[in-house]
This record gives sequence, C-alpha cells and structure tokens, in this order.
Amino acid sequence: MDLTPKMKGSIFALLTIAIWSGSFIVARLAVGNISPLSLGAARWFVCFLVLLLFALPTVKREWAVAKTFLPQIIAAGIIAVSLYAPLTYIAAATTSAINLSLIAVTTPIFIVIACAIMGEKQSVNTWIGSLIALAGSFYLVSNGELSRLLGLKFAVGDIIMLVDAIIFAFYSLIFRKVPKGLSQTTILFLMTVVGLICLMPTVGWEIMQPSFVFKLNSLVIFSILFTGIACSLMAWWFWNLAVIHAGPTHAGMIYYGMPVLSGVFAYFFIGEPITSVHIISGLLIIGGIAWSTKK
Repeated sequence: MDLTPKMKGSIFALLTIAIWSGSFIVARLAVGNISPLSLGAARWFVCFLVLLLFALPTVKREWAVAKTFLPQIIAAGIIAVSLYAPLTYIAAATTSAINLSLIAVTTPIFIVIACAIMGEKQSVNTWIGSLIALAGSFYLVSNGELSRLLGLKFAVGDIIMLVDAIIFAFYSLIFRKVPKGLSQTTILFLMTVVGLICLMPTVGWEIMQPSFVFKLNSLVIFSILFTGIACSLMAWWFWNLAVIHAGPTHAGMIYYGMPVLSGVFAYFFIGEPITSVHIISGLLIIGGIAWSTKK
C-alpha cells in the first residue's frame, strides 16, 4: 500500500512523540545525578558526534543549497538546541509542574494560529479538533479537577514557558518548504553545530552554580546516550520530516497525544497507575485529532 504524504507525516509525528514521551521517564530517573542544562548540552554533543560519523560528505555536497536556507537552519538550531530545553528548565525553577504541563500542551494551538497568521487557511474542523484535544490535555494535567485551573497562580516561569510553546510552534513552520536537494542530514548537522555554540554560555553559568551536579555513573551515561541518540538525533529528525510531509498543523495535532503516551510509558516502566482521568483525557485527545482530519 502506497502511503500518502499525510500518512507518512503522521507516522513520523507519532515516532517523535513516542520518543519524547519516553525521555520524560529518563529525565525523571536522572534527577539528582546531573544538572539539567548539562544534560541538554551532553545529549546534543552526543548527537553531534554521531552525525560526524556520516554527515560531513553530505553537508559538503549540499553546502551550496544549504547556504540559501541558512537563516532558517540557524533559527531552527537556536530554538531546538539552545532555547527550548533551557527555557523549560528555567521556567521550572519558578512555577509548578501543573502550570508547565498546562502551558506546554498549548503548542499545537499556537501552530494552528501561526499557520493562519501566515496565510494558510485552517478548516473549521481543524479548529474544533484542536479545541477538543486541548480540552483533553487540560483535563489530564488538572487530574480531572478542572476547578483547579481556576485557582492556579501564575509566575514568571509561566511567561517563560509560554514563550517556549510559541517558539516551538514557529520552529514547526520553518521546514514547511525545504529547498530541493537539501537533506535532513545536512539540516540536523548544521542545526546541532549552531545550537551547541549558543548553548555554551548557559552551561557555563550552570557549572558556576552551587547546585551544579554531574555524577558520572551508569544512569547518567545511559541518560546522555538515550537522549542524545533518540531524543535529539532521531526525534528532531522525525519531527522535521513530519512537518515536511504532513504540514505543521497536522503534525501539531498529533503532538497532543504526548501526554497520553507519557502516561502509558509511566505505567509500564515506573509503575504509575492509569486512572479514569487518563482514559477520558485520552479519548478526548484522540477524538480531537480524528476530528481535525475530517474534511
């Protein structure tokens, strides 16, 4: 059976959120063993080392095309490597976990809004499906008590996390139109180089903090290798392909499924229970994604 571009993009988006959902489990296991910004820098350095094994000939061959797309690649590298995770970690220092989760799941709706602003007409069903999936996500992060959302107190970290959600939405628009002859190998390699250079100052700041920790044990090594190869190299590669094949709006809708997968992985790997809240929110999220695809 021949897969349509949207079907291919959906598969790549599902692979992305599956990997990123698993990364939450790894991050939780690594708490107290390695400082977050250092973990971020180490994972992208591993990604860089792996790319070095095969990317340079491709980058050299495609450099003439890459130069025409360099502003977009630089923007993508700054967002994906040096801003997205550090902003999340900084936000976490001044706000609650529920606020972080609540704001993070608004990213797909920002993708829809950004696409509309940039002239891509969005169907009524896309807006309806987005709102249904968003409601399911809110229901999940509030643990089924939507009244908790009314009592939330917002802090500086919430503004930072909101900025994080918005810049990821705009990141997803960067790769809508990739020049012919430019591969993901070249894009990801150049993104990683740019992002690592920009990330160094924040890592230096973290090392100077009294709370800095870096325990070179088996858990830390596993965390760095898993997040470097799976979460940085593979997941961002898949996400870029999801946006190229299915478009940012459809890929963003599938992004809503990440809380559901996170709950499933937490159940199987660290024993967290699945409750009726997870089931109801999962049905709403999946239903919203399905609704958004209706013509």
